[in-house]
Amino acid sequence: MDRRPRSLPLAMALWAVVFAGACLCGQCGSPVNRPAQESTPLVGGADLGEAVMARAIGKGNRPVGITDTFSGSEDVIYCVVEARRIDAGTSFCARWLYEDEPFEDTPAIVADRNYTNTYVEFHIAVENLGALKSGQYACEIYVNGNLVKTVEFTVR
Repeated sequence: MDRRPRSLPLAMALWAVVFAGACLCGQCGSPVNRPAQESTPLVGGADLGEAVMARAIGKGNRPVGITDTFSGSEDVIYCVVEARRIDAGTSFCARWLYEDEPFEDTPAIVADRNYTNTYVEFHIAVENLGALKSGQYACEIYVNGNLVKTVEFTVR
């Protein structure tokens, strides 16, 4: 009977599974290694339309006051994405950038059911960040960990 310890190979196999899962999960919490340019990857789970910046949101998260220029004294700035279809279990998150440098990642939100003809909104509350500096900003939208939209805007 073979009496060699079997715990080391088992531990190594378990480590490989955990490491692979961590690298492949694709959640927004760490999109640092993702491409910075907008792409149109083959992403299941959503059929998205236009993404815009807005001063407010209305009924059903519909954008109100669409603009690409904000003042540094805004209370909240919204990025809103039209969604023709969202499948249950699809995750969304946003990364906010100032002068091409990330400064805020939103927590991932996961669709609890199927949705059609709706809007998904992300926002930054300026009171949590202090005054926004003048300059070029962007909001990157991720679906299931894949960059699918980038919306640029200016703060003056």
